[in-house]
Amino acid sequence: MEHILDINDRAFLAIKEERKKVEIRANTNFSDIDYSNFKVNDTIQFYNSNNEILRCEITKINWYKDVENLLQKEGTLYTLSSTNDYKLGLKSIYSLTGYRESIPKNGVYAIHIKLIKN
Repeated sequence: MEHILDINDRAFLAIKEERKKVEIRANTNFSDIDYSNFKVNDTIQFYNSNNEILRCEITKINWYKDVENLLQKEGTLYTLSSTNDYKLGLKSIYSLTGYRESIPKNGVYAIHIKLIKN
């Protein structure tokens, strides 16, 4: 199955440069996407603000009850595109629309991706 997701330009570039290998996503009331339906070997088309597209294969998916556990287990190096700092990473993730309210109810996904090169 192929999924289509928008992503900010900074994270898009980090995936393109293969610096970001884990996409963090949470089910919220602001989106119809249910990340529990994503499976290993599915593909994701990420598009940025310029409608550029990157295709990635899902290699692994881990679910966590909160962002703290996710960052402790997955680390910050390949999960965050804005910083490698744990505390700043928490702040950044919880600033995403709906994440602060939704993660305590639904948890959060660490979606491991591999860039599919053209």
